[in-house]
Amino acid sequence: MTKENIPQQYPGYPGARPPKGWVPPLGQSLALLGVYDNESGNWMGLPLQVFREALLSAEAIHTEDRIDERHKTEVTVPDASAQDTVKTVELEVPAGEVWFLNRLNLVTEAEVSGNIRVSKFPKSDTIDKKYMGTDQAAGASANYDLAEAGQLGADLRLVGGDKLTVVATVTAAGGTTAARKVTLNPFGRKARRLI
Repeated sequence: MTKENIPQQYPGYPGARPPKGWVPPLGQSLALLGVYDNESGNWMGLPLQVFREALLSAEAIHTEDRIDERHKTEVTVPDASAQDTVKTVELEVPAGEVWFLNRLNLVTEAEVSGNIRVSKFPKSDTIDKKYMGTDQAAGASANYDLAEAGQLGADLRLVGGDKLTVVATVTAAGGTTAARKVTLNPFGRKARRLI
């Protein structure tokens, strides 16, 4: 009977699976990026989605700055604007940043209704979809807690280049009697983008 020494390290050829039960060395050159499948008896590589989700979780908990009323965006409708006149202003997330918004505060003055378009949402007739199905009435101030049931159910993640568009629409039958504003105050946190 001859003894045969089998090396613990498998050379690993492209497209070849290691033998069943083989455990890769966890030295300086290799980190474990797989799991052992009990049914097949082989090591299986983790899908990239697992790493993406881990990076998203890490991104969400490492806050770099606060997003608050200092990031407010206002759209002004001039005096004597006719009914159904629409004005918009965009708030763009700077390149390299990621924002996690948990609340939007929308303030509308008299004679104008307001809404918010989110560039990350699906398009509606080639323009960004509005956040609310119906515009917020004139002369109102409302908070939209995005993580609540009936809203998004989670923070709104926006990356560099994504936009929030504040929309003001004249609702007064005779038009505006003065310059009117719609103001968006976003609240949340800024993080460093990992994905």
